[in-house]
Amino acid sequence: MTDRPLGALNAQRIIPLATLAASPRGMNPVVVRLSTALSPAIADILEQDRTVLVLSRQSTGRLYLDQRQFQALTLPPAVEPTADVFLLSVTRNILLRHLPMLSGLPPLAFNMDRGPGAFLLSAASMLEAGVLEGTIPQTRQRLLQHVTDLLITTILDCLDLEVSVAGRRRHRQKHIRHYIETRLHEHDLTPQSIAEASGISTRALYQLFDGEEGAVAGWILNRRLERIHADLTNPAHDALPIAQIALNHGFRNAAHFSRRFRQKFGASPREVRQRFSRGAVRLGGSGRG
Repeated sequence: MTDRPLGALNAQRIIPLATLAASPRGMNPVVVRLSTALSPAIADILEQDRTVLVLSRQSTGRLYLDQRQFQALTLPPAVEPTADVFLLSVTRNILLRHLPMLSGLPPLAFNMDRGPGAFLLSAASMLEAGVLEGTIPQTRQRLLQHVTDLLITTILDCLDLEVSVAGRRRHRQKHIRHYIETRLHEHDLTPQSIAEASGISTRALYQLFDGEEGAVAGWILNRRLERIHADLTNPAHDALPIAQIALNHGFRNAAHFSRRFRQKFGASPREVRQRFSRGAVRLGGSGRG
């Protein structure tokens, strides 16, 4: 049994721990309050080889990994400077070392009202307000470690903890298919352009569509034909020529379109439109009388 006071024992245990400065994973988190238009502010940070998270209670949180990802956006983010918008940036290559599944993904969006996103916003707000000023280096490092842990937790929560190879594949598939869906009207939409916009190789893109009939091009063709079929059976498009409908959905060659349409639906585009029109007339007539 020792004769030393309990307080002395506690001090012996605590003091050595206080000399250990925990590194914030090497990500060097920095928070600034948005003071200019959002797009130039993000671009400036991305040019410094840093990843930026846009945090605000008034909008969905966003993570922009690099310049290629940001420049691939159809529309730039339309957030103007307010007192409640913060930009949290970290060293990109270190973040990717911890979360390699982020490479090639589109910008992530996360909830700022609840869950880890709300905690991250509060932490960023306090950092920007200077709450760590005057603290000893060891304390500052530990608190920054908590911030980077919270950042990683927020990202993993956004990904539904899909950190496995299969989960990463599903997440990429979902967002690449969404990218394709929004561009089916573009005549020059190709696997090469899709891969480049997604930040992955063409080979990796084909692997994501492994098992789909016709791979990437086959999936694009199928979705275009389904959209055209929907337009042909929609009374709102009755006055629109079939050739124009096909053109609106990315087909430039009328003969190629007609052949592919018949292969999929067992009838020509004109037959499908007429069949639906006759059915609609019969249905309308049965309702009168």
